[in-house]
Amino acid sequence: MTTPMTMMTTAMTMMTTATMTTDRRRGATARTRILAWILLIVTIAVVAIVAVTGRSLFSRADAQVAAELGHEAAKFRAFADKPDPSTGTEFFTVRELLTSHLQHNLAEDTEMFFSIVDGVADRRSGGTPAARIDQNAAFVRDAASLTQPSAGTLMTDAGPVKYAVIPVSVEGDPSTGQLVIAEFLAPEYDDAWATIWIMSIVAIVSLLLAGVTGWFIAGRVLAPIRDVRTTAARITETDLGRRIEVAGSDDVAQLAVTFNGMLDRLETAFTGQRRFLDDAGHELRTPITIIRGHLDVMNDDPEDREQTMHLVRDELERMSRLVDDLIMLARSERPDFLRTAPTDLTDLVIETFAKATALADREWRIDETPDAFAIADEQRLTQALLQLASNAVAHTRVGDSIALGGRVSAERVLLWVSDTGDGIPAEDHDRIFQRFAHGTSGNRRQSTGLGLAIVARIAEAHGGTVGVDSRPGDGATFTLDVPWIPSKEQP
Repeated sequence: MTTPMTMMTTAMTMMTTATMTTDRRRGATARTRILAWILLIVTIAVVAIVAVTGRSLFSRADAQVAAELGHEAAKFRAFADKPDPSTGTEFFTVRELLTSHLQHNLAEDTEMFFSIVDGVADRRSGGTPAARIDQNAAFVRDAASLTQPSAGTLMTDAGPVKYAVIPVSVEGDPSTGQLVIAEFLAPEYDDAWATIWIMSIVAIVSLLLAGVTGWFIAGRVLAPIRDVRTTAARITETDLGRRIEVAGSDDVAQLAVTFNGMLDRLETAFTGQRRFLDDAGHELRTPITIIRGHLDVMNDDPEDREQTMHLVRDELERMSRLVDDLIMLARSERPDFLRTAPTDLTDLVIETFAKATALADREWRIDETPDAFAIADEQRLTQALLQLASNAVAHTRVGDSIALGGRVSAERVLLWVSDTGDGIPAEDHDRIFQRFAHGTSGNRRQSTGLGLAIVARIAEAHGGTVGVDSRPGDGATFTLDVPWIPSKEQP
């Protein structure tokens, strides 16, 4: 017989069971919502990183190809100003000039050079190019009609091709010619796409793992993950300074530490990129303005044209040196900037001295040589010493002395370049190692203001410093001070 008490107990049990079931359902729904938000935020962040990285990779590929086009054009101009390497005589015809250049300038796998003479494709570089654009009649016809250097992009069966067309003429030869320099973009783009695909696959796998793991730990880490999400949502390209507050030492705290480390790397990368763009934009604006201004007012007078073209070439050379120095500074922030190996410091000083003596007519000498081996990047140290020697040449005159030397002292390697030139005021000793800084003497016009900054970066990459000891009128001594890491084995 069922009593009222039994019926009431049964009802209460059923209500408790229903409440527990509802709570579990609500908990599962909350975990699902939390997981969905976490996956959504991580997906957005990953997509943004992949997109920004992809854009950067493609932009860098385009920039590298454009730089290579400029480099090849400069090589041809330099070649045209010299006698024929094969005969030692001047070029008398357009065909001779173009053919000789193609014979002495080998194209890489991603390049193609060919000449056009009197509107007809004449010779091309050796090898098997990805696409024979010299057989594209429409392109050859358009290129043959150009009378001014031109550049553009052409679609081929092998993908996009960036090209430059340089009109050529030789005094006394009625023929017209053009040199076509073509750079195939497909290999550069393939590398970029490979990186993007790898990043995408890694991102997808990471999202799947995050989903499986997050389902089990979402309830426990709800509050910390909310902090991560909030911080990530506030981070932009222009504000990378925000960081997650780390509390405790559990997995969530380690996640926050890892996330902060990633933000540190991203901030460093964006800062370096922004500084590179700011420096390039600021310093290239002046020569571009000078070139544009003189070209706008150039008339048909041959003497005026020659003076203008001389100025333009001078400014372009200065821009080229500036870009090379900026690229060097940008590379100095990469972890693979140095390639250290056992280095004979005595050979380093002597070989650098031999190279430096060709810079100018000065009284060159060696003060001292370090009789030791060290683990260092020989090429970078040579580059730094040559830059200091070039700087000494700029601040001295014929008859002045320039000395190179080095020693190992107190676990330090000291390498120096001293001169008897004008000297440097004390207030400039720190400033001259900054980007685009110039001293109060020397040839400011020929200097990009980045040489000593590069020397400082090379010293810092070796874990050392560079300093100067100088007074006006008493010359200057620049010293590289880096740690001595002995070599266990001689090379």
